[in-house]
Amino acid sequence: MFVGYSVEVAVDLAGVERSLDRVRSNLEEWADTAYRDGEQLYARVGPTASVAHEVKLDIGVAEIHSSGLVYPIHWVATGATILFPELRADLHLSKLGSDRTMLTMKGTYDPPLGPLGRLADRAVLGRVAEATVRDWMERLAEALSTDSVNG
Repeated sequence: MFVGYSVEVAVDLAGVERSLDRVRSNLEEWADTAYRDGEQLYARVGPTASVAHEVKLDIGVAEIHSSGLVYPIHWVATGATILFPELRADLHLSKLGSDRTMLTMKGTYDPPLGPLGRLADRAVLGRVAEATVRDWMERLAEALSTDSVNG
């Protein structure tokens, strides 16, 4: 299944890249927080879910593209993986002008449980995955904006 989200920051591309290096150590913690928020959403709209043991987030080395920079991302909730089993995505940083950058995450994940999981994804789990990615991206945008002002 596809998941994506975009957000603009009022920081130039070079500033975003510098700030991303400085906030990198927080990214897994934010993924964990975003996942926990997704679990709470799921509990409100679906059956009680067991929680993951932890969230692992790996961000690879950026590749330079004509539109900007692209970082490969691998995000997996270990343990109970029903809500967000595994995400393989790209984080795109694109220049929008001299002082603005677009952050876009585009990725895919496979719902567990085959056809039943795909039905659950369309009914509930897809919204949880979208909310989780949105939460993480908003945290990232806020941190990059704050860091560039303070850095």
